[in-house]
Amino acid sequence: MTNPILNAPGNYSVNAGSLNGVKDSSAIYGDSVLSGGIAILYIFMSLLSDIASQKYAQMQQKSDISRSAQDMANRVDEIIAEVSKKGDKATGELPDDVVKYMRDNGITVDGMTIDQYLAKNGKDLDQGKLQAVKAALETVSNRASDFVSQSQLQLQKVMQSYNVTVSLINSMQTMLAEMNKSIAQNIR
Repeated sequence: MTNPILNAPGNYSVNAGSLNGVKDSSAIYGDSVLSGGIAILYIFMSLLSDIASQKYAQMQQKSDISRSAQDMANRVDEIIAEVSKKGDKATGELPDDVVKYMRDNGITVDGMTIDQYLAKNGKDLDQGKLQAVKAALETVSNRASDFVSQSQLQLQKVMQSYNVTVSLINSMQTMLAEMNKSIAQNIR
C-alpha cells in the first residue's frame, strides 16, 4: 500500500527508520529534543568564542596603534620643549621616523598629509605648527584608545552571553539526566 501524498510505502518500519519515506532519526537513534538543543548551544558557544577572539585581536591592534601614536606625540612634545627654550621665533624639525610613521599610517594635520603639511610650512616648524602635529598624533592615539574601551564593553557582553549559554547547557544536561533516570526507573 502506498501513501498517495508522499507516493511512498504507507507503513512504518522500525528497522528502516522511516515513516512514509521520511527519516525519523530522533526516536530511533536516541536523539532527543534536549540533545539537539544542547548541540545548538554548543554551536552558539563556538560562535561566541570566535567573536570574542576576533574582538580581542582588534583590541590588541588598536592598543598597539594607541601606544605608538602616543610615543610619536611624546617625541614631538620633546621638540616643542626644546624650541620653547630657544624663544618665541625658534623652530624645530620633526624627526624622520615621526614623519615616516605619519606617512605610513595616513595621519593628517589640518586636513593635509604630513608631506603636504611640510611642503606648505617648511621642514622647520614653529611651536604652533609642532603643536598641530602633536595634536594630530594624540587624536589618533585617543581614537584607538576609545576603540579599545568600547571593545572591552562589547567583549564583556559577549562573555556574559557565553556564560548564559554554558548555564543553559548545564541545565539541559541536568534535565536530560533526570529524564533518563526517570525512564530507567520506570522500566524496572
